Amino acid sequence: MPPSPTKHCRNCGTAVVCRVPDDGDTRRRGVCPACHTVHYDNPLNVVGTIPYLDQRVLLCKRNIEPRLGKWTLPAGFMELCETVAEGAARETIEEAGAQFEPRPAAERPV
Repeated sequence: MPPSPTKHCRNCGTAVVCRVPDDGDTRRRGVCPACHTVHYDNPLNVVGTIPYLDQRVLLCKRNIEPRLGKWTLPAGFMELCETVAEGAARETIEEAGAQFEPRPAAERPV
């Protein structure tokens, strides 16, 4: 993974260090050693899946804002150096803990 493109903290101006944050993240990010702000340098693409089994669709109940408590499909922001398919699969696993088999659009039921 390349170093963070963020060189200085957007909150306090301190030079950031590139490391894995202490919040359970698994990727190296720009972290401010002074105010501990984590800088996410991600593309702004949101990706997700529509996981289903027979006639049922898997939904997730949001536990953070925005839209706390509302139902949604498993989705989230892509990471740098990730394909759309990789991001959608990762978000489905992270958001729902679901294991699934991706299928091409031509194989999906109508």
